[in-house]
Amino acid sequence: MFSGPRFINIINGLIKASNEAAMKDVVYELVDDNEPTGGFRIYLVVESTAWNKAIRIYNSDHVDSGLDYCEVKAGDSTGKPAKSDPKYKVDTERINWPKNDDPVRLCFMKPGTLGIWTTVYDINIPKEDRTKFGGKALYIYWSNDGTKLFSETANRLKKGKLV
Repeated sequence: MFSGPRFINIINGLIKASNEAAMKDVVYELVDDNEPTGGFRIYLVVESTAWNKAIRIYNSDHVDSGLDYCEVKAGDSTGKPAKSDPKYKVDTERINWPKNDDPVRLCFMKPGTLGIWTTVYDINIPKEDRTKFGGKALYIYWSNDGTKLFSETANRLKKGKLV
């Protein structure tokens, strides 16, 4: 399992460094999860009372909606309550690697002024780093501003307790 700063080191600086302060409320865990190779599963977990948050995934082979992205979204008005604890909301999506060589881009978004969605951070996964994610699950735990709920390991629910 990879998490937090260690996860950031694992992906060798793929995280855009220009806005690290915006990600102070986010904890990552990349775990083996019996996912098929050829992609990975992403989970977005938030507090059920949190403002909506989203991860937009660009250049995934999953895109079939006519949009150039798919997304996971959870918060007070979206996502599903966690199976074992309704104080959490979750959304999940299987991300398949694209057939082209372009990187897969994960954009962390939240509503800004007047509810307009704003990208606050992004991760690019180039083709040569896909093996680090292949067959795994990426859990993204995004706390309410300043609460640090997910800095406690016990608060980070996994697949069996989420969906």
